Amino acid sequence: MTKYIVAHDFGTSGNKSTLFTTEGKCLGSITVPYPTDYSNVVWAEQKGEDWWKAFCESTKTLLKDVDNKDVLCVNFDGHYPGCHCIDKDGKELYPAMIWQDMRAEAEAKEISAKTPNCNFGWRQDGLLNSVCTLPKLMWVRNNMPEIYEKTYKVLACPNDYIILKLTGKFAIDHTNAESTGFYDPAIQDWSDEILEAAGMSRDVLPEIHNMTDIIGEVPEKYAEETGLAAGTKVIMGCGDGPASSIGAGNIDPGDAYISGGSSAWVSGVGPGGKQLGGTCQTAGSSFSWLKNEICKIEQKMAEESNGEKTVFDIINEEVASAPVGSNGVMFLPHLMGERAPRWNPKAKGSFLGITLANTRADLLRAVVEGIVLNLNCILTDIRKEIDVNELIMIGGLAKGDVVRQIFADVMNAKIIKLKHMDEVASMGTAVIGGIAMGIFENERAVKKFHEVEAINEPNPEAHAIYEKIIPLFDKAYFCQVDLFEEMANLKL
Repeated sequence: MTKYIVAHDFGTSGNKSTLFTTEGKCLGSITVPYPTDYSNVVWAEQKGEDWWKAFCESTKTLLKDVDNKDVLCVNFDGHYPGCHCIDKDGKELYPAMIWQDMRAEAEAKEISAKTPNCNFGWRQDGLLNSVCTLPKLMWVRNNMPEIYEKTYKVLACPNDYIILKLTGKFAIDHTNAESTGFYDPAIQDWSDEILEAAGMSRDVLPEIHNMTDIIGEVPEKYAEETGLAAGTKVIMGCGDGPASSIGAGNIDPGDAYISGGSSAWVSGVGPGGKQLGGTCQTAGSSFSWLKNEICKIEQKMAEESNGEKTVFDIINEEVASAPVGSNGVMFLPHLMGERAPRWNPKAKGSFLGITLANTRADLLRAVVEGIVLNLNCILTDIRKEIDVNELIMIGGLAKGDVVRQIFADVMNAKIIKLKHMDEVASMGTAVIGGIAMGIFENERAVKKFHEVEAINEPNPEAHAIYEKIIPLFDKAYFCQVDLFEEMANLKL
């Protein structure tokens, strides 16, 4: 009899519930969106109950034609790091400040100055990333003392909240814990030094688990609401980054992949299994901004095509019509600050090099090239430790052939698109669930989930052009750093 694993992928814009057989076959997925509040410039908030509603709706719809008693476990991955203040009754005190939220820059600088000898966590040049849980919780203490006083536990990821609802347990896995700023990977525990410097107790932090730990079971009271059978095992899971790494087969030294979602990252495995890479804050988001704010004509054309073409199909056609290098136009994709390759919450997006000779297609292609050039900076750092000649590519940016070709040409590497590419993070999550249940021996079981759909080989002539542009792209950022600072402080 066929047995199943349900994998939940909590993305920035919604939750995807995917059903896999224990043989690695993807039977379908359901995505339910939820809103993000961006009403303040550098704030980004989501509500836990929106996550819960999306979890319940997607699961129930996914399993409507399946005997839910054949579902062995439910597992999760999700966006991170965040800061979600919860009271002793398990109730949300304030919306979760998600990974895009960069309000805690001052607090990040403060705790970094107090802990100059701490070189772990999400730090660059000694500065803790302000998206981490720790500086955000400090911000809550400084700006919402009444919320801070009522906070019993702080959670970092949608997974943690759903697990709390299902099992009543405050839990976090090691991958999410490492992103909080409280965690010391050398001891695989919360850092007393950091806690003391922050003036906080470890009591506010959840219990740390392995991603394959079984945290509990679905209770009878939630069976009807979720569509899951009572007694279904609830697995800890992990962050969406580690899940995507596993799903993309990024397991052994020399493996590498690109995830092109709202944010995008390049990740590789170095000697000894060392994780290499970094995340660009608004990669796919820059493409979405282009679609929503600039491409009104393309939206209308898509509507008039009666479903034959999507707006992205039309945009990609225009991108393909422009020459390599966009006729000299360059785009910096820093629409909400930047995380990597250069941490700067005050970085701004910009077009450079526009002349009267440029076309609309030049500008559209420049946006795509800017995203890829930014990610290539991260790959350049990875290549200092390992050789990378091919990368698996997943996420929305991988859907367009012209976009994948630009990646191949800029990075001078083979780009491999997988079938069921949108489910790669969920594949990793399903494998983690399978390991937890004793079905799979290790993460290499993900290979049975993989089918190659397309390969883009680099064009040497195009790469030669991009080699001339790459140093100019770097220079374009650095020559604007002071301007970014001044613009961030500009009061209008």
